[in-house]
Amino acid sequence: MNAPAIIHYPHDSPEWHAARARNLGSSEIAALFDLPNDQVPAYMMRRFALFHVKAGSAPPPVVDGARPKWGLLLEAVIAEAAAEAHGWEVTKGGYVTDATTPGLGCSLDFVIASDPEEDGPGVLETKSIDWLIHKRSWTDAEPPPHILLQLQHQLCATGYSWGAVAALVGGNDLRVYRYKARPKLIAEIRRRVQDFWASIEAGKPPPVDGSDSASAVLASLYPQVVDDAIDMEFSNEWPIAVCDFMAAAERRRAVNVEYDEAKNRVAALLGTHKRGYGGGYSVNVAVIEAKQDRPAEPGEIIKGRAGSRRYAARCTV
Repeated sequence: MNAPAIIHYPHDSPEWHAARARNLGSSEIAALFDLPNDQVPAYMMRRFALFHVKAGSAPPPVVDGARPKWGLLLEAVIAEAAAEAHGWEVTKGGYVTDATTPGLGCSLDFVIASDPEEDGPGVLETKSIDWLIHKRSWTDAEPPPHILLQLQHQLCATGYSWGAVAALVGGNDLRVYRYKARPKLIAEIRRRVQDFWASIEAGKPPPVDGSDSASAVLASLYPQVVDDAIDMEFSNEWPIAVCDFMAAAERRRAVNVEYDEAKNRVAALLGTHKRGYGGGYSVNVAVIEAKQDRPAEPGEIIKGRAGSRRYAARCTV
């Protein structure tokens, strides 16, 4: 196997962003597999948003905050710990593109030089995971589906035969998951990437979905609402879309009523107590104090914030 050409763009540099714009990356591949909502983090793009971002009609999402910042800071620490635990020699990764599929590329966290049990070098993907997220999403002793797809996408781009996901759980528990390349899945990844770029070339966006990423793209596509009306008399989709919207709104109202009733039952059982537990369940109450009005300026009306309580329940078994 010929070694892939790994380019070391500075992170967040114009060259790095340009490479990401013209390729479908490993953090984006899950969008082409339409995973269920509970299997993909809310911050990841779905197919509709991905189409418009790659087509250049919408800006890419802004990824910031403490979680991604600390994820980058801890990458080297996690890689060093995994290397020590498994006797690996690891080097910092870079940007690599698939030699057989135009428009398929990714940023590698690290490359594992070799392993006695494996054939050639491997990909090392590092993750810093909250303990509770790991408990909820990393089921069956495996990473969630979008991370498994991410690793196979990286094996596709590099041509490596194996890779590993090193996860630091809760800041002090290192878990390493090893995987072989799956040729059938890699072939499917290539096919879907080719079809995706072909749809962009043909100007055929996918149907809109209910994700936050789709809402953000729609807001960027239509930034202003003009005070006029559009005649939808000859649109076949219009009555279906509005009917679906009304039905969903009614179901949402019914769910809210059911939620409020269940919450009040818990509140009645807790009474004045902030916490309750038993039978394999626990509930915590967060009390949000009322906020008094500040003195109003002449002609100004300021509403204060009423006090409220938020209930968080979980299963403890």
